[in-house]
Amino acid sequence: MNIALFLDCWTPMKNGVITSAQQLREDLEKRGHHVIVLSILQKGYVNTDPNVLLFPVINFDFGSKQGFGPAKVHQKRVLEFLQEHKIELVHCHTEFSLGFAAKRAAIKLKIPRVTTTHTMWEMYGNYTPLLKVKAIWRTYFRTFMRGTSVIVAPSVKAKRYNQLVNPKYPVQVVPNGIDTAKFRLKNLSAADLAEVRTRYRFDSADRILIFVGRLGPEKRVKELLGALIPYLQRSPQTKIVFVGDGPARTELTDKAKQANVAPQVVFTGFVDWSEVYKLYSISNLFVTASLSEVHPMTLIEGAICNLPSVARRDDSFVDLIRDGVNGYLVDTDEELGTRVAELLDDKTKLAQFAKAAGAIAKTFSAENHVSRMERLYQKVMQYYPDRLELLASEDLLPKLGV
Repeated sequence: MNIALFLDCWTPMKNGVITSAQQLREDLEKRGHHVIVLSILQKGYVNTDPNVLLFPVINFDFGSKQGFGPAKVHQKRVLEFLQEHKIELVHCHTEFSLGFAAKRAAIKLKIPRVTTTHTMWEMYGNYTPLLKVKAIWRTYFRTFMRGTSVIVAPSVKAKRYNQLVNPKYPVQVVPNGIDTAKFRLKNLSAADLAEVRTRYRFDSADRILIFVGRLGPEKRVKELLGALIPYLQRSPQTKIVFVGDGPARTELTDKAKQANVAPQVVFTGFVDWSEVYKLYSISNLFVTASLSEVHPMTLIEGAICNLPSVARRDDSFVDLIRDGVNGYLVDTDEELGTRVAELLDDKTKLAQFAKAAGAIAKTFSAENHVSRMERLYQKVMQYYPDRLELLASEDLLPKLGV
């Protein structure tokens, strides 16, 4: 098959959507498919890949410090690029300008369009008032989805949302996956782990909590720190490391100072994906209070490094965290702090949870992800355009397995 992926973010940017798309592209090519990418061009980046077409971006950023924004799309060039590569199917990973470019191109070329929803945009109302008004956003979202052959939901949470907002279209769950060999480049020795601890000024006796992701209000990082402060105050050997950056970093810094735990709150800024596994590997527990996730790659990454998790109860986590097995799902921020304390103070249980995390991570392999996507593409091609309702079948895709 000849497949086009449309995204509103691309290298040298770093996030879970890019990681997922890059893995999907590479593994599909290994299986004999031809895959092209259409995305945004970051200032200063030089693209030398003939199978990638990048358009200039209008930088809105939203405090991410990565340069997010809509692309200035040239629709004629989009069509030419797809025709040059004899594209048979487009897979859209964005609801914005490049998403509409994908939609228009699919209609013009009379080929199917697959759409993955990666983000719960209704949780991002702090960035624009339009997202706070559900009627406006959902009308926009329905307009965008019109004509898609199938919606890909990375989690049960995303599936339920799409069935609520776009009930006319079939939805299939394809969980995110990680290529373990690429992510965890090598097994770290005791000396390697000691070097990482030294680099980030952790003592050998420190117990480390880790959050990886955007430091934005939608991730509830302020609430996370607030839930942990009582334990940090009575346990000076416990540290929380925030890996990433964003508009809430200053507020977190101020909150840590006010609570007299600033030395225990560490900010790394952006860390290259090929290096972040080292930070997971020196940590004891992944923590998050976010309720805006779809299917976070970070929890899979942590589990690959045998890292248990404590998170707020949310459908985006239900297959990643098995309550009482490899972590805890909690109903309040206060309970989050309580469960963190319980695990850190019980070395035996923490070790049991760590072992379980590594086993559960195998379910979310890149191999499983790509196998399900490849099968979905094949079924879309088979049923397009007159039998798309068959794409709603619960038995359409291979079952997840370890």
